[in-house]
Amino acid sequence: MLNKYIYKTNRIIAGILFWEISFWVIFGGILLSMGYFSTDYDTGQLGFKFAEKLYFLFLVIPLIVSIIWFIYWKNKKLALLGNPNTLKSLLKPINSTHFFLTFFFFRNALVFTIIAMAQPVFGTKKVTGTIETMELVLAIDVSNSMNTKDIDSQASRLEIVKRAMVQLLNNLHGEKIGISIFAGGAYLQLPITGDYDAAKMYINEIESNMISNQGTDIAGAMEISQQMFSKDKTSKAILIVTDGENHEGGIEEQIALIKESKIMLAILGVGNKNGGFVPNDPQKPELGFKTDANGKRITSKINENLIKEVATKADGFSLISSTAYPDLSEVLEHFSKLKRTKVDSIEMDVKENWYQTPMFLAIICWLIFAFLKQGILAKFSEK
Repeated sequence: MLNKYIYKTNRIIAGILFWEISFWVIFGGILLSMGYFSTDYDTGQLGFKFAEKLYFLFLVIPLIVSIIWFIYWKNKKLALLGNPNTLKSLLKPINSTHFFLTFFFFRNALVFTIIAMAQPVFGTKKVTGTIETMELVLAIDVSNSMNTKDIDSQASRLEIVKRAMVQLLNNLHGEKIGISIFAGGAYLQLPITGDYDAAKMYINEIESNMISNQGTDIAGAMEISQQMFSKDKTSKAILIVTDGENHEGGIEEQIALIKESKIMLAILGVGNKNGGFVPNDPQKPELGFKTDANGKRITSKINENLIKEVATKADGFSLISSTAYPDLSEVLEHFSKLKRTKVDSIEMDVKENWYQTPMFLAIICWLIFAFLKQGILAKFSEK
């Protein structure tokens, strides 16, 4: 009589262990046959997009331990009552098979959900897409005045600019980059490219002695930068980085061409209003500073008015920075607002995601578990 009111412990535990061994042998066999444990990379082998989520499968262990502990605790508690008549008056017979199946489907629903979360990928499928891009030319002032250390006693304007441009590249996403340099004339330094590593290398190598004729030929920088763009129908922008001092003429004509070509012009001014002395040789500070005809040291100051005026006339924008680490978030924001053009249609082979299969099995198991659980609740609710 007592057996009707207690769990059949041995049968339940045997069923749990049998299923666990069977499941993990089958699961391991599937992983092995699909190349998951292979050390040779193959795009067709099984993998998991979020493999770290598979660690949640260890939750099965405390779940099994909890169930076994519950069975022993429940049986021990019922055994204390002893009298079958007492049990009959208080409880209804226990269906151990029903209990096992409830656990079985709950456990499987949990496991399949975790596997679906890990997102198994197997095989490849072709995906067609487009690339959105823009072209950006960095025009960097390398005139002698850019060697002035008015912002930071340890770094010249040019060194600060180079650092800022590298940081700018670190925050770009697919834009094609070109580099030009200018002083009394303007020259192409790096043609339009998508190779950011090469661009950073060229930026780090820029020095003021690359151009012998001095001045600040902003018009020349605009002209050479426009010539660098491809004929592709993409958004285009020029970022001129300068202190704006001792500029040459011819700016109005280049502004008109920029506006006609619908090129965004941005100007980053670097320096401060107090200015600083211009060294004779930035590599040899002991040689002193440049002087005028009267022997007085020349003070270089940023020409904010020119920078703002040129940007405004070109329907662009300007940013003045007098810090050792310029904040270029505003520049990036303006570039991000440019209309991107879809220029390339590409076809790629990507791993095919099979999370739907374990998720489907998980849903089925959850539904069966819910029906079984509802059946148990209904039995206890009957009077």
